[in-house]
Amino acid sequence: MAHALGRLLDRARGSREVLPHLAALERGLISNGSAAIDRIPKQWLGRIASQLASLPLPPEEAPLHDLLKRLSGRLDDGTIEWQEPSLHGSFDPERTVVIREISHSEFMAEADAQATTMQLPLRELGADQPR
Repeated sequence: MAHALGRLLDRARGSREVLPHLAALERGLISNGSAAIDRIPKQWLGRIASQLASLPLPPEEAPLHDLLKRLSGRLDDGTIEWQEPSLHGSFDPERTVVIREISHSEFMAEADAQATTMQLPLRELGADQPR
């Protein structure tokens, strides 16, 4: 579990700083093995489980899925939102961010559509008005 978690955290530079609870779990797993899961204080358990569940867990990394199941089992309600890994690696548009390039005018039109303030026309400054 420690090695699988380490590989997951190694994929993104700075992930240990951004996800300090997972970094602490990794260190605990390295030093205490799976017994570290039972030693996690209740107040940190939900944070660790949600951080792990928020990451894209590779289907072939069974130890990570087992780790998430064990963390979830220790939670009071016994569940946390996560999906079983798919061996087919299917594309789910609801859980995937799609990035595409758009023109500046398309961007500005969308920004205007999302604006929460009312646009007012600008007055032209006359010769007698300060600039």
